[in-house]
Amino acid sequence: MTSPLPNIILIRHGETQWNVAGRLQGRKDTPLTANGVRQALAVGLRLSERIAAETNLKFWVSPLGRARQTASILADTWSVPFEEFTHDEALVERAYGTWEGRAHDEIERDLPHEYEAQNAEPWDYAMPGGESRIMLDTRLLAWLTTLDRDNTHVVVTHSGCVRALRGIYTKASREEILAYREPQTASFLLSSGQETMVGIPLSILRALGCEGEGRTVWI
Repeated sequence: MTSPLPNIILIRHGETQWNVAGRLQGRKDTPLTANGVRQALAVGLRLSERIAAETNLKFWVSPLGRARQTASILADTWSVPFEEFTHDEALVERAYGTWEGRAHDEIERDLPHEYEAQNAEPWDYAMPGGESRIMLDTRLLAWLTTLDRDNTHVVVTHSGCVRALRGIYTKASREEILAYREPQTASFLLSSGQETMVGIPLSILRALGCEGEGRTVWI
């Protein structure tokens, strides 16, 4: 992209039932756990001053239930009507096709040829019925071109999209992006060429009843 990228406050959904079970979700959906609800509240409280200080905000959310549930908690925390969150299909999680609902060890054991193909070509490979990382980047780049630059955009989405957007904004190498293992309760402030991770101290997470910083995803 040649034009400046808009400023984004990037948030991943809270912990879900399949996050706990270690299963890939993709386009399938499971609801937030009680811990995930507390995580969303913690993120909302952590960002509340920044949200209140912004004068031009637009709110976006993936249409998948786990992201919408997170956005609803954030909206309540910030006293923002949930209706202000625009659902956009471009923000859905990367499709994992036949891998969805499976755990890492199940994919490695039951789908060894697909697993090896993913490891050999982690950017170009699309599992049956799924998307490659390049396809995901293309989708998100197209979405970014539709955003105005006069607003800060609050985006509630998924791990795959979070990593892709971070890479787009910072122009990180493929190796750096593949190594991303951000905490689930971290959010990111993105502007052209840079990112700032907004973490939450463990003491605050524990005070809110959260079980640590949250889970990360292996792919």
